[in-house]
Amino acid sequence: MNKISAVICELNPQHAGHAYLFEKAKEDSSCLIAIMSGNFVQRGECAIFNKYKRAASAVHAGADLVVELPFPWSSSSAAYFAQAGVYLAKQLGCSHLYFGSETGNRNALQLAARVLDSIDFQARFRDVGQAGVRREQLLAELCPQLPAALLNSANDILGAEYCRFLDHLIPVPIRRIDCTGASALRASMMEKIRQTGENPEGAVLFNRLASLLFQYLRCADRPPEGFVEGSGGVIRRLYNTAQETVSGADLFQRAATKQYTNARLRRAALFACIGTTVDMLREMPAFTRVLAANETGRAFLASIRRKACGVKIITNHRDRSRLSEKELAQFMHAQRADSIYTLCMEPVRPAGWFASMNPIML
Repeated sequence: MNKISAVICELNPQHAGHAYLFEKAKEDSSCLIAIMSGNFVQRGECAIFNKYKRAASAVHAGADLVVELPFPWSSSSAAYFAQAGVYLAKQLGCSHLYFGSETGNRNALQLAARVLDSIDFQARFRDVGQAGVRREQLLAELCPQLPAALLNSANDILGAEYCRFLDHLIPVPIRRIDCTGASALRASMMEKIRQTGENPEGAVLFNRLASLLFQYLRCADRPPEGFVEGSGGVIRRLYNTAQETVSGADLFQRAATKQYTNARLRRAALFACIGTTVDMLREMPAFTRVLAANETGRAFLASIRRKACGVKIITNHRDRSRLSEKELAQFMHAQRADSIYTLCMEPVRPAGWFASMNPIML
């Protein structure tokens, strides 16, 4: 296979913009790999559909192979999310990384990446998971020639983070098309379920995760310390607010401030509940799980298994026996997150439901 390309994505849910990105990435790629978030996404929320259902939609959209960006990296802030996704792309032998961008300006994105990687920026941005607004302010201050559109775009900021870690990978920003975004689609689905009381597609109910995290914090003896994104008073604020509120929805609404965004608060609560430390997040994924593939993707998997690969590729539960101690520790941590996700599904599933699943072959 000549050109192996990657797209790092969430597909939460898939929309026309994703379809356009996959179409452009597939045009001159012999194999297109989607490195897709598992059951939890970057905003610290449950994905609206489980990882296998979303993986199947990615193959229908043009991906040849879908592998998992596992928890906790799937739910981390932009830098860790980007670094882990790019790391998997490199380990799988990809040469190009395609991603959505409001500006489509590769030179500006690479310039922003150099600023993000600079000693000056890092010295002033030490706390893991600082609010995004602070990052954008620092970027504008240190590099005033950056386009304002880039600084105001979450996708371009993520694209700049990708560019920090690419090494030999070639970045290919694809200008986003005007379409209904994932947030609006999720809101529409939730409203329809609320109005009708019906959930024929099996969408995951967000309020269930909020309730679980609220109960966890409410019942804790003290603020849980030592977990990702909980520094700077974040976890103490969540803990104190949980003692004063009566529901998960109230917890995150009342705890949010300009400094503590909803996304950071949700991530902090989720990481504390599952026990994710900063040291865990600073390691790179030692494994990935195959979620879906077509014939081209299966041929690629067969070829890569004949070569040395820097990550273990899991296709079924029996592969667990081949994992080293470190790989198994990461795998079990991700599986714990999946067991939380099953509590939020409709209907609720057993804790090990995902552990026994095989990839979807199309």
